[in-house]
Amino acid sequence: MQYQIIPLEMGSLVERHVFQKGNKEIKCGLVWKLGSVITSVKPAFLKTYDPDIGICIQDIPGGSIGETYEGEKVIYFSDTVEDEEEYELSEIFYASSKKYSKNYADVYHDLGWTEVSSESYIFGEIEIKEINSMPTNYK
Repeated sequence: MQYQIIPLEMGSLVERHVFQKGNKEIKCGLVWKLGSVITSVKPAFLKTYDPDIGICIQDIPGGSIGETYEGEKVIYFSDTVEDEEEYELSEIFYASSKKYSKNYADVYHDLGWTEVSSESYIFGEIEIKEINSMPTNYK
């Protein structure tokens, strides 16, 4: 049996990466308009689940992001990142820089940034459905 965990509010499924370089920090990732989490283990976290905090998908046994729709890239910088550097890092993230051909994570690494975390979250009100066939997993 498979279980599909569906957020009932749009934008409640996110993937976040955090990069650091000295006292500077970048938080970036994707916010999906719609999506779900799939697991083959019956969800047991509901008793302690707080919709305002959500749950890290890695903390859901067997959990993985299922089908997603209309992902939007978002990026935030600590106040210690200067405007000029913020502009260049944003261009790299949104793949609008002609200067770099690699994906943003590789370019950030080449520029001396270290990825300190990579996690996905689901939050807000959720619904759990039992499903018989496995939907396509996000890659």
